[in-house]
Amino acid sequence: MLEIFLFVNPIGIECLSAERSTLKAIADYPDTVHYSFIPLVNLKIVKRYMELKHIPANDLTAQNKINQMAYSVALDFKAASFQGTKKAREFLLFIQSAINEHDRAYTPALVEEGLRAAGVDSAMFWDDRHSPYVQSGYEKDLAAATRMGVEIAPSMVLFDYAKDIDHAGLLVAGCTNENIIRGLFSHAGDLSATKTIQSRRHFHVL
Repeated sequence: MLEIFLFVNPIGIECLSAERSTLKAIADYPDTVHYSFIPLVNLKIVKRYMELKHIPANDLTAQNKINQMAYSVALDFKAASFQGTKKAREFLLFIQSAINEHDRAYTPALVEEGLRAAGVDSAMFWDDRHSPYVQSGYEKDLAAATRMGVEIAPSMVLFDYAKDIDHAGLLVAGCTNENIIRGLFSHAGDLSATKTIQSRRHFHVL
């Protein structure tokens, strides 16, 4: 069995590509795959987004706006996940596509449209969105990223429990190509561990 954690920029085009590629690879994988998309926002991720959008690195106003938008979408995703992880993933894909592929602004109206597209109950979503559990859940995701040594997005962490009885993990940063992701699925447990993490799991960093 594979367990996969895909850390993503909640508004990023590279991460949208990685998510789609991962879902395609999972659909064709012959064994059981448990997987999670985990939105992650930090300065490196924001600066990478600005670079891809050709926004000057010294534009602090834009940097703050992008950081706030990404953080807000991350909390949206966490709130949507209270109604099911599949719905939350569909919501995230919708928002990322709208922002990056259709040049739409992130607004409450867009969020509502994304909720409808993903089958998320709007009233329940907004109740959850303002719950302290959403914030604490996101903070736990940040802590998990730190334990796993994740700093950029997309980054994938894989555990292959069929091949590695010690539950060693593989951390791969910047994975967007579908063929590479498929190859990782086949070799997740083949690499020796090189780095010890606080959780006592190990990661080989590529």
